[in-house]
Amino acid sequence: MNFGQAFLILFALAVSVDAKAGDEAPMLRGLVSSQNTATNIGGYEETLGKCNGAVCGMWGDPHIVSCDGLGYDCNVVGLFTMMSNFLYNIQAHFVSVRSEAFLQVLDWEHFAAATYTNDIIIENNQNPDVPVMQFSFPDFINEDGLPPSEAGCLVDFKYVPRMAGTEKTVEVSVVQCRERCENTPGCTKFTYYANKKCFLADDSGVMEEKPANRARSVSGPVGKCGHPAKWNARAGTEINKAKLLKNGTGNKDSSAQYGTDCPVLYYQDGVLQDISELQDNDFLYGSADSDHYAQLQGNQIHVIQTTADGSLSEIMVEVEGTGPGETWGCHWNLFVCLPETEKDKFSEAGLGLMGTPDGDTQNDWMDTNGDTISLPNDLRDQAAYDYCKDNWCVSQADSNMIYPVGASYDDVKCVDEEYVDFEVNDSCVLSSDEIFDFCADKPPLLLHACYVECCYGGCEAVEVIEEVITNLLTHTVVDEEIDLVYEPVMAVPFCQNNDFVSTGETACRFSSESIVEVIYQSALEMPEEQPVIYGIGFGDREGSFDGRQVTFLANNPYDALADTFVRYGKKVGISANDPVCDSNPDLPGSCQFSAPQFTVGCVERPGTEPFAVVDIYFVTTDAHATNNADSNTEVEKCCEPPQYTFGEATIQYSVKIQCSCPDGEATEA
Repeated sequence: MNFGQAFLILFALAVSVDAKAGDEAPMLRGLVSSQNTATNIGGYEETLGKCNGAVCGMWGDPHIVSCDGLGYDCNVVGLFTMMSNFLYNIQAHFVSVRSEAFLQVLDWEHFAAATYTNDIIIENNQNPDVPVMQFSFPDFINEDGLPPSEAGCLVDFKYVPRMAGTEKTVEVSVVQCRERCENTPGCTKFTYYANKKCFLADDSGVMEEKPANRARSVSGPVGKCGHPAKWNARAGTEINKAKLLKNGTGNKDSSAQYGTDCPVLYYQDGVLQDISELQDNDFLYGSADSDHYAQLQGNQIHVIQTTADGSLSEIMVEVEGTGPGETWGCHWNLFVCLPETEKDKFSEAGLGLMGTPDGDTQNDWMDTNGDTISLPNDLRDQAAYDYCKDNWCVSQADSNMIYPVGASYDDVKCVDEEYVDFEVNDSCVLSSDEIFDFCADKPPLLLHACYVECCYGGCEAVEVIEEVITNLLTHTVVDEEIDLVYEPVMAVPFCQNNDFVSTGETACRFSSESIVEVIYQSALEMPEEQPVIYGIGFGDREGSFDGRQVTFLANNPYDALADTFVRYGKKVGISANDPVCDSNPDLPGSCQFSAPQFTVGCVERPGTEPFAVVDIYFVTTDAHATNNADSNTEVEKCCEPPQYTFGEATIQYSVKIQCSCPDGEATEA
């Protein structure tokens, strides 16, 4: 199994069978994936409401899972085709967290682009008498540029010192933090962090910028900050016809909120309907006796469609987010169930981001002609971004969307933006450490989604969507002889509960010897139980014009931050290697899933197993390093950035990494 395959995401549900105990427990399908990525993980054995069949999904940032179980991210702005087959034409409008609708809520230009779903349009291709249904949120206007909950506050500042005799507390919202200040004699100011921590200050408190590595904060006087403003919709929006629905995260406990229900607009054949007075379980269209209907159920809308042969299909759209105009505002989750009885028809052809529902993940990426596009190794990077943008943008002629008041197709069409890679860093709403801690116990294949959601303030949504998916999709009993003929392997990240994965000792599962050897160290004594190399993967040479390569991540084995420099050979053609130096400043001393990956060219000689040699330098003020450093050690000049100021200690490690496992066995991942 090569390095890229270890990151192939396969979402949705399955049943984990304990062969010894005979227990069956529902879990996300794809948590156990196959070494052979062509293995059919998906199928027509799931349930969504009244429908038994294959379930496709989309949620959050947005994260997409095809009906066959192939998952990838689609962080693009624009109007897209989600599904197009004999039964449905489903379109979705993705907006950016930095979109015009928020009027520059925050200066997040330095953030990776994140999008979520603002509009969903459903057309029944089989029955023209069924109206086109559109579910939308209005454009929200915040005149002062801040989310309503933060009106009157200053962002990323704090008060010091903390009010004498008070301790930090955890509060659900900035409003509750303000109320705590009001109820504390002498408190006149407060600071509230995105991690829900609340600090009080009195008149002696002085405002200063918060440290960059802390969670996002808002601060202000008790009389100004923490008094939510009423959200406003774009002028001309018939907001009186909207139905206010609670969502899956911030609005579960209405007593802890401040009027943040999400207003849902419903268009039927292009005409805005008044659904403001509908109650739970009322119908937006049709009735329980109808072949086609749409029904409110809590914070969800269920659309039931009866096919020509009498089969039932169900679509669920769910309100998510933290409220109108908030930083992780109102958006949709979407799940579609295609009935098993129509499997042959759906398998013949299926276009759009949700793929071809034929049980084969390998053909779920295709162009508009249905021609298969080969899957890349990593379904979260620019390849996924480009796939969405280059193939499934909806043209003006094909658009079914009713645009917001005063807007046109030009306001919703795909935007040709430069791709921005995502990483967890100090620009996130929460600190890096808080995000890693929160996501540490998430299933491996939800881990990346957890990082992204938390970075933009949607941590709670991760737990909710995990619960929703688990409850929605109930897989039938697994036939071990048919469904489990492959060897189940966890598609894991390189850090699990702060433990390092795929180190020299563990990368080759059946080898008793480490494939990493320290051949030189300038320190007199190395830190114990801290690998320098982890996340080892071997490049797949099949069909490649490059020579053998090995990939890895470098770990800072010290307690303090260290500027890290890596000198290695980059493969050029079959046998040549060019020297390269890369740096990673301020690397923390713990397992970092988002640490940069290095791809190193291997030395290949007749009669010798291929290997790579790497020099790694750590510059740090760590006490262990300073006590054991060789004062003559210097960072290789090709690695030194301009005008770099060295710290108290420089440590060099030179390591030899084998470029394959003994006898070509599979790696840990």
